Amino acid sequence: MDSDVQKVKDRLNITDVIGQYVQLRRAGRTYIGRCPFHKERTPSFHVSPERGTFKCFGCGEGGDVFTFIEKIDGVDFKTALKQLAEKAGVTLDQSSYAPKDPGVKEYEERLREVCESATQFFELELRRRKDVSDYLHTRGLLEATATHWRLGYAPASWDTLSLHLQKLGYSAEEIVDAGFAVKSEKRPGRIFDRFRGRIMFPIFDIAGRPIAVSGRYFEQVPGMKETGEPAKYVNSPETAVFKKSRTLYGLDRARVAIRRADCILLVEGQFDLLMAHQTGLPFAVALSGTALTPEHLSLLGRLSKRLVLALDADQAGIRAGLKSAQLAINGGFEVKVPTFGAGQDPADVAKENPELLKAAIRTSRSAIEFFLDALRPNARDERAYATLVQQQILPLIAAMQSVVDQEHFAALVANRLGVSQAAVMTEVHKKPVSAAPSSDTHVKESQSTLTPVQKKAGMLMARFGPDSDIGRKLREILGENRFGELWQGLEPRAEELRFLFDQEVGESEESLIAEEILQGVAPALKYERSKMKFV
Repeated sequence: MDSDVQKVKDRLNITDVIGQYVQLRRAGRTYIGRCPFHKERTPSFHVSPERGTFKCFGCGEGGDVFTFIEKIDGVDFKTALKQLAEKAGVTLDQSSYAPKDPGVKEYEERLREVCESATQFFELELRRRKDVSDYLHTRGLLEATATHWRLGYAPASWDTLSLHLQKLGYSAEEIVDAGFAVKSEKRPGRIFDRFRGRIMFPIFDIAGRPIAVSGRYFEQVPGMKETGEPAKYVNSPETAVFKKSRTLYGLDRARVAIRRADCILLVEGQFDLLMAHQTGLPFAVALSGTALTPEHLSLLGRLSKRLVLALDADQAGIRAGLKSAQLAINGGFEVKVPTFGAGQDPADVAKENPELLKAAIRTSRSAIEFFLDALRPNARDERAYATLVQQQILPLIAAMQSVVDQEHFAALVANRLGVSQAAVMTEVHKKPVSAAPSSDTHVKESQSTLTPVQKKAGMLMARFGPDSDIGRKLREILGENRFGELWQGLEPRAEELRFLFDQEVGESEESLIAEEILQGVAPALKYERSKMKFV
């Protein structure tokens, strides 16, 4: 692999690569520009083509061309290597690079070609249908937006696309495997189009290649007798190249803007996404026919930890938002939610007045504040409201990694319910907290029973030991008996807790992070010393 890396470096000029993301100007033997990793007015981002490196003297980010792609695109090293190798025309040594079977790789590439050909077909069909274009205009979409996002139209017929693709040389099996056709049960060997009479939204991978589609209903196939209301949206099934839990609509276009704004706007639908970008909110992404997953958050967390959930203003949107907020907060995200008018979604607001959508996003409130208001109309009386808050909102507070944040929002809840902050914090500490979203199976289910304070204190004790300086400080705070109870309960989980601590530290200095954690949990440990029961 080392030889592959060097070949890529030899063939690519780092200035050309970075210049696709940052506007650079020559300054002697180097190039300078505004750093894409933090906001600045005076350029402090330097690129040296001689050394093949970049360095920002404002925020400290630096490295080679691979480091830059990893950070700007939010990908791992292997993905960055593949992207840059393709750009450089370097064929990677598959024997040293976590290989895929050549046949599998060829098959997946063939499916991507089917997706590209289908997307081109849909684009051409949309240009032929003025009534469909007119409908898009009534929804507020500009023609330039539709073109930029490669919107299309699937004819209201049974096999127009399938026949077209077969004429291009694709087999029926390939068309089905790419998700654009379904095998006929009545006529063996025949296939028919999955998408018929629908406006088509291509879904792209991180490299900007179409890998799937989402189709919105527009018209019925002539002569077809529907047995019930047709589905408003039909999405591609999962395929070898399209995984819903790992794909976000618009991420390929939004990732640079997310980095620059240090903010992610997550919306629910295709029209919401397109109108957000058209309005001037290019850091928006949307889900692709599935709920928010840990894999989605893992992708987004490499770019920013500030998440704005733009929910539909209905009960389904509130329920989905609570689940998404819980998952995101547990993953270390700061979550805010904008407020829209009754029955409105982001697309409706943007169509009415783009500035209103910008203002709503700009004035988003914390998830706790938003849901405290959103849940109130669902409760018949104050006691029922308190129960809803306890069930739906306190788990959000329990998931927060900062004890300071927990106490801040506990005070807000206490004020709203007319109870003491101590009572709220006691209930918060009863709520189980899951480990941060991770695909690593090293984090076991047993971790889910720990309260926030137990988890944080346990991370420190597992990493440094009960007799370390950190351990002695915890012993002073808790007292000998309580300290012993805590360590006895957490020692069997030491391996998982050490892993969590390593996740928290990342590339930072572990002693500094340890002190920050200790300072954060100390007030809660002192407050609960007389009544906390450990595992």
